[in-house]
Amino acid sequence: MLRLRSPLLSFGLCALVVVTACGPKGAAPLETETAKAVKTAERSTREPPPAPGEPKDVSLPPVDVTELDNGLQINTIVANELPVVYATLVVSSGAESDPPGLPGLAGLVASMLKEGTTRRTSAQLAEDVEFLGADLWASSDEENTYVGIRALAGQFDVAMSILAEVATEPALKPQELAKLKKRELDRLALAEREPGYIARRAFYRRLYGDHPYAAVDTTPAAVKRVTRQDMARWHGKYFVGKNAFLVVAGDVTPEQVAAAAKRDFAKWKPGRRVVPSYGEMPSRKDRQIIVVDRPGSVQSVIYIGNLAVPRANRVWIPLMVANQVLGGSAASRLFMDLREKRSLTYGAYSTVAQRVQTGPFIAYASVRTDVTNEAIGAFFEHLEAIVKKQPSPDELANAKRYLSDSFPLRVDTPGKLADLVVELRTFELPDDYWDRYRRAIRATSGSEALYAAREYIKPDKALVVIVGQAADFAESLTEFGPVTVVSPEGEVKAQFSPQPPSKPAEPSPKDAPAAPIH
Repeated sequence: MLRLRSPLLSFGLCALVVVTACGPKGAAPLETETAKAVKTAERSTREPPPAPGEPKDVSLPPVDVTELDNGLQINTIVANELPVVYATLVVSSGAESDPPGLPGLAGLVASMLKEGTTRRTSAQLAEDVEFLGADLWASSDEENTYVGIRALAGQFDVAMSILAEVATEPALKPQELAKLKKRELDRLALAEREPGYIARRAFYRRLYGDHPYAAVDTTPAAVKRVTRQDMARWHGKYFVGKNAFLVVAGDVTPEQVAAAAKRDFAKWKPGRRVVPSYGEMPSRKDRQIIVVDRPGSVQSVIYIGNLAVPRANRVWIPLMVANQVLGGSAASRLFMDLREKRSLTYGAYSTVAQRVQTGPFIAYASVRTDVTNEAIGAFFEHLEAIVKKQPSPDELANAKRYLSDSFPLRVDTPGKLADLVVELRTFELPDDYWDRYRRAIRATSGSEALYAAREYIKPDKALVVIVGQAADFAESLTEFGPVTVVSPEGEVKAQFSPQPPSKPAEPSPKDAPAAPIH
């Protein structure tokens, strides 16, 4: 039961009931009409938001560089807004150094680094890192293998000692390797059920052929075959002073970092810088369509692309601007057309991957099976448009603003600053590259963006990989080029060639037009 404690409140509620009840049927309450009037008055007097100001250049803190006697380069960035420090040891060898028959070896070694050292078991290592309130990680990619740690600045010396121990003294115990193998086999079995994983693997295999970039992961056969000796041999060859560099960013001084690095890494062997020997990359003269048959799929995963450009190429920034117009975000052409206009997908994008050697341009999406052909056609409409005509002034301005104005989000923590220095060293970019980065974006003209797109986006020579139920669309894709249907393992199941356009039938004599009358 509701009790009205205040007589004034009781009267107010009763009055509201009477006013509401006495109003004409369907009429809006008095309060709503008043609120409308207030809102109308506010709108008439509301000033438009101020125009955005001129973007300011973002300068990175200076990078202090020194080198140990064994060749290990030390890069220090002082960023003392927070009492934290990030340290990352980068070994300049990754998947491109995997030996034949053991794809993914670099990644497997990286995974084993956290599973114990010659001085601590896996459990002890995890406990000591947790006691510090720190994070320890190890990973690899195509170019590098990483070992990193984040800790409070007051724990820097201890954290550095742990980092060096993990990197230089891995135990590689057989029992830990057996556990890793089981985890990896389980992960790969799960990945084989993911169409996106299958599409990426098939795309890179076809795009790069025998080049090391072709392998995007290890394989069950390699996991079963790898031994402790394989890992120790790889680690001993590549984890050496001259083949690595250290990046430390946070609330530290260069003197602190140099002293800690000398203490913890001085006994590391110099070794030598290992420059990978890359084979020739495949050249593609015509468009090629590969359909990876996955019966039962209700969606098609689409990858379209070509070999593009090394990261250090001077055309990288204009190409980024062109790609931003095409598919770099949810405001770009691909997304706005394939999702917002045609409702074919939840998202369609494009990107240019960073590689020391030539990286790929890729446009991608997942669509319903029944609209696969329409989606492929839409992709090629935009790929052909981006290489034929300059972006409109508004598109160009929006793309440059997005790339330029989002850059400060890449420098707002010590960890992100460290990542930018890793990028500098990996791709051998100039030390002032990031200081000039935003100016270079804003200075990019429409003609420069068009030139970059024409040079490095090749719709007529594109590789198209589609993972889905081939029976529903494969043969009809011949309107875009020759089609090969394969199994997820790469076995050819069918091939379809484009049909030449039929010639109009020649008129028979009886259908010939009558001779003109003179």
